[in-house]
Amino acid sequence: MGTLNFDRYHATMGSAAYKEAARLREKPLSEAEATFYVTQRKLPFAPCLGHERLVRLLVDSHLDRPRLRFIAQDRGGLELFAKAVEDMHFVGRVRAVPPGTIVFANEPFADITGPFALTQAQEIKFEHAFDLPMTIASTAMRFRMAAGDRWLSDFSLRRNGDIERAVEVAAYAYIGGFNDTSNMEAAYRLDIPAVGTEAHYWQQAYIEYLRDPEIDPRTGRPKHFEQVAFERWLDANPQGTILLLDTINVYMGAVHAAMAATSSEARRRAFKGFRIDSGDHARLGKWCLRFFEANGLHGLMPILTGDLDVERVRQIVREFPEAAGFGIGTKLSAEVPHVAGVIFKQCLIEGRPTLKASNTPEKSTLPGKLQLFRGSDAEGNYVGDCIGLDDEEVEIPGAVRVERLLRPFWESGRYEPIPSITKLKAFVEEQRHRFRDIERYPVMLSDRLRRLRDELTAEMLRDESGWQSVLRLPAELADEMMKGYDNNADEIW
Repeated sequence: MGTLNFDRYHATMGSAAYKEAARLREKPLSEAEATFYVTQRKLPFAPCLGHERLVRLLVDSHLDRPRLRFIAQDRGGLELFAKAVEDMHFVGRVRAVPPGTIVFANEPFADITGPFALTQAQEIKFEHAFDLPMTIASTAMRFRMAAGDRWLSDFSLRRNGDIERAVEVAAYAYIGGFNDTSNMEAAYRLDIPAVGTEAHYWQQAYIEYLRDPEIDPRTGRPKHFEQVAFERWLDANPQGTILLLDTINVYMGAVHAAMAATSSEARRRAFKGFRIDSGDHARLGKWCLRFFEANGLHGLMPILTGDLDVERVRQIVREFPEAAGFGIGTKLSAEVPHVAGVIFKQCLIEGRPTLKASNTPEKSTLPGKLQLFRGSDAEGNYVGDCIGLDDEEVEIPGAVRVERLLRPFWESGRYEPIPSITKLKAFVEEQRHRFRDIERYPVMLSDRLRRLRDELTAEMLRDESGWQSVLRLPAELADEMMKGYDNNADEIW
């Protein structure tokens, strides 16, 4: 059963469109064909993901009687909108870039066309479909770029609020470049590897050996209780495991791990690596690796965790290139610097271009039926993107091939197949290597689109109604008003 996945303003706008008298235009506004484009403003780049979520949201639109009654009884008189959505089966058309396509801030990656009243009410579905997937995949991709070819594990399960969100985070992190997840449900559903080391409380659980110790036959002296805990862990995982060193102190943790691992050949074989979860990861990792090697424990994998962000990973790689991998949790999904900020903006109404000019340049929008063009050189590397109009041909400097990325995706309930997460992961990786410098990749507007935007903005600002003869405008307000006419939309391009 569908939910009320729209804002009240969608309901009030839809209702007003149905109330509008047909005599005001050739057809009622409710039935006028409108196009809205979808983009994101906050992420420098991101794989476009969420197509399967959009399909679910578009399909699951049928509302039950209590919800319909709730709309109809709204104080704003929304009966006509309630009647329109009573048996809503959205029959509009959606275009989108292929799933997994890497797009940049302010590029249109989807659009939707259909009757105005119902089409505008699809806004939240697009925002909910793409925001989380693109945020997580972009974050994961940045971690992958920082880590190079080192292992990346999703440790975010505890930070994701509920299991369904956690499964999705694991999926989009995997597509964005992670290798595996600690989330067992995600591993089960998605058929990706599950990983996990011991937790600090394994050692804590052996506190009884602090006062009632075992004797180490090599020294004839009491074993530290952490050594006992490590020995038991190695015995329980004879095929290979990682020891967590910083429960008490990393230096002594390394000592106790070495004592445990060298106490028998089986334990030595089981000891495959160590994990550091706090402190100066690079400095401590170097010390531990050298210490273990000095004691005949070679080839160990240093795994580093503990609120690591992209910049910290990049720094660790520079200072400690022997790091084998990273476990990322909080900074993958709970404390990300930016969410995608997906937006949904009207660009056509009955074939006429429209836009929002705005007093804030970065909130200005683009008019017309848009297309996203991507240019490649003779070696297949991407050289630049151009946002233009769908009916134009564009040239991109340095490109021998220009492709159109916005393609039909959904029409009348039928949609294009969505690749598996394994194929999406490979597609994202393949694209990433085709950008010479993804941080400085050029994105431009076509000359035609820029002219259309500027001319339409000027037309929309022009007002010859003679309102000055009806309304009073104090001089100090007039000065401020004239300053507000200076629209600097070019600043974001």
